[in-house]
Amino acid sequence: MSDQKQEYPADKEFVDEKYDVERASVVLEEEENSPILEVAAIVSNKDDPSMPVMTFRFWVMAVLFSCLLSFFNQFFWFRTHPMTISTLVIQLLSYPFGKFMARVLPSGPLNPGPFNVKEHVLVALTANCAGGTAYAVDITVIQKVWYGQDYGFLANFLLILCTQMLGYGMAGVLRRYLVYPAAMIWPANLVQVALFNTLHKEEDLARPVVSLQWIPGFLFPVLSSIAWVCWIDPNNLVLSQIGGAAGLGVGAISLDWNNIVSFLGSPLIVPWWAQVNIAMGFFIIAWVMVPIAYFTNLWDAK
Repeated sequence: MSDQKQEYPADKEFVDEKYDVERASVVLEEEENSPILEVAAIVSNKDDPSMPVMTFRFWVMAVLFSCLLSFFNQFFWFRTHPMTISTLVIQLLSYPFGKFMARVLPSGPLNPGPFNVKEHVLVALTANCAGGTAYAVDITVIQKVWYGQDYGFLANFLLILCTQMLGYGMAGVLRRYLVYPAAMIWPANLVQVALFNTLHKEEDLARPVVSLQWIPGFLFPVLSSIAWVCWIDPNNLVLSQIGGAAGLGVGAISLDWNNIVSFLGSPLIVPWWAQVNIAMGFFIIAWVMVPIAYFTNLWDAK
């Protein structure tokens, strides 16, 4: 019995000593399954350790998509209405690319087998980590453009790296509370997991999706923000500050999906209570507290 306990250390943590090993494995499996039916139906708790992960295909696609995504998102971050490429696009683009590499590369170290879901997930994960714009970039740009303070490349790089590592460090500390428990639910990740399952487990349903977000972003830039409040009196400065796209944007309408989902992501993913929570917080701070602070000249705002 002692040998069995050493082979299955999980029974020491989840099961009393009077239980046998078979019951311990059942209890452990139940602990790993999510109590939420939607999550349990989408996220599998089984693993196939035989799948190759750190392959040549992964490194090529990870480096390529990380460079493209980080450059594109950071370059367009400085627009009035930033246009970003999400991880969803990388998921869709990397799938046919991985299938193509698995077909044309010679069998061996460069091509250990079919393009699998682990490679796909790792490519999307790597590109997602590299593709997000670092908030500390705003600090360095504002200091240089508006205040004429340039501390050099090394200082700016260390500032950005430090802030990014703080975020990753906090994520590592809190993962035992927010990631590992099976009861935790992340709606945005569920959509991505469902897409991975569809592409790799139901390949007959997988079809490439072409994103046409550049049409409203470039061909019809007027659709990005329709500030109809300013049409009442285009020369009124106060009205422009309240309803203009560069102001508070009260009453402004956007037909650009990037602007619609910019405050919290897709409304099809985020629960209704979370959307209401963020919307009410934005309304109180941006449309009530900020105008009061500005027009009363608090902290010499004007």
